[in-house]
Amino acid sequence: MATLSWSRVTAAGAIGFAAWQGALWAIPLSILAPCLIATQPTRVAAGATSFTYYAAASVPVIAVAEVYWPSLGQRSILLWITAAAILSLPWMISWTERRSRRPWTTAAAVVLSAVPPLCIIGWASPLVSAGALFPNSAWLGLAATLALPSLLLSGRTRGTALLTAAVASFLWNIQSKSISAPHGWQAETTCIHRQQPAEDLGEFAIEERLQNAAIFSRSPFLVFPEGAVRRWTAATDEFWRASITGSGKTLLVGAGLPIPGAQNYNNSIVIVSEIRRAEVHQRIPVPGGMWTPFRRDGGFALNLFAPGTADVGGQRIAILICYEQLLVWPILRSAIERPTLLIAVSNEVWTANTRIPVIQKSCVRAWARLFGLPVLSAINS
Repeated sequence: MATLSWSRVTAAGAIGFAAWQGALWAIPLSILAPCLIATQPTRVAAGATSFTYYAAASVPVIAVAEVYWPSLGQRSILLWITAAAILSLPWMISWTERRSRRPWTTAAAVVLSAVPPLCIIGWASPLVSAGALFPNSAWLGLAATLALPSLLLSGRTRGTALLTAAVASFLWNIQSKSISAPHGWQAETTCIHRQQPAEDLGEFAIEERLQNAAIFSRSPFLVFPEGAVRRWTAATDEFWRASITGSGKTLLVGAGLPIPGAQNYNNSIVIVSEIRRAEVHQRIPVPGGMWTPFRRDGGFALNLFAPGTADVGGQRIAILICYEQLLVWPILRSAIERPTLLIAVSNEVWTANTRIPVIQKSCVRAWARLFGLPVLSAINS
């Protein structure tokens, strides 16, 4: 009777931990995890291996849960285990004992963990490796990264796949150059620590400080972090537009935007200029913390298929808002619209004592490298 290979389980955990500590070069280690999962002798063993990989990769979830929900206590560990278990489901479902089918089922599991509905928690995806291995290759590099674990499973294709991938990665990387942000674009770093519950006078003081930064900045395009403005109302809109009237400036401001006729909000980037433009909404807020599907009030909306770009100042900007930077679906949804600039905004107050900010930066860098995009990062820390 076939038994679980504990060496593969241990290796998957080590890979999950090492690949997702925030070093860009380490992310491609995650490509080995699907191989370890697919070659387990049983479906249960494959599930255990994938669970160990995701659990090791997402250890920071425990610390973040304790900050978001202080009342959880040790139940934050249950949340961490649940997320890893859900992400392991595609691997259990796709596992097959027929070796000839494993390349196809492995690729299917990678895709299933990155697209709706699991994209909502689809972190630690091997697909992020594409930006480290094949910069400026766009969809071709993504396809190659998807195919690589499958090709490594067979002894007939393993050597050729490794050699081809190594040569291609070397050639793409030596030709890769960092791209500067377009002239006139500037990202603001802020240090906003709000009182809970928020007070009107405190919020006004924060917005006044941010508005002064916008007024005195010489940059025509200024980006403020996620949640720079707590709630965007008609009065807020008038307050901000007055600050740029006649200046020719455009401001991109992170804000909570009330949804008409509902009691919840969009976590958005509001584009303030003399020409009114549509907001860009976060596609995937943090599940359970921001997006709370079982509550009808106070939470942030899920916008899985919303547009991910906006045309501003001659640039088509793709915007990744905080948690989205760890996932695959939001950047792919934006990349379809052919952006020319990647803007990453975040609020790191909740995650300051974890590895998550560093991991986010590495993921953003990987996506920017893959699609050959300059990056602007606006962070509240």
